[in-house]
Amino acid sequence: MMDYCWKQDAIEHARKCEPEESCGIIGVKNNIEKYYPCKNISKEFKAESFVIDPLDWADIEDTVDEIIGIVHSHPQDILEFSESDKYSCKAIDLSFYLVSPKSDKIVVIRPDEIDA
Repeated sequence: MMDYCWKQDAIEHARKCEPEESCGIIGVKNNIEKYYPCKNISKEFKAESFVIDPLDWADIEDTVDEIIGIVHSHPQDILEFSESDKYSCKAIDLSFYLVSPKSDKIVVIRPDEIDA
């Protein structure tokens, strides 16, 4: 698979969304991974939670060959997945990526790494 670097797009999106959490989807189209920014429609405190707009999800699902991951940011620069992140990762069976808009770092957790 070609390695188009979607990570910089995800970091830039996280910076634009500060102080709220950003969220997006990694999709594959023609063997190229791409980051698709999504709207955070969380009704909770958006600095500490995210919900991907279902309309964004549907549009992306129609556009790509496959959805392979979910990306969100922790504006507080804490690169640790919450319990709800881990639960969601396992439940939807997709890799979760966590972005720090302050340090440009990205960490990943995969569903098979979670004990649930």
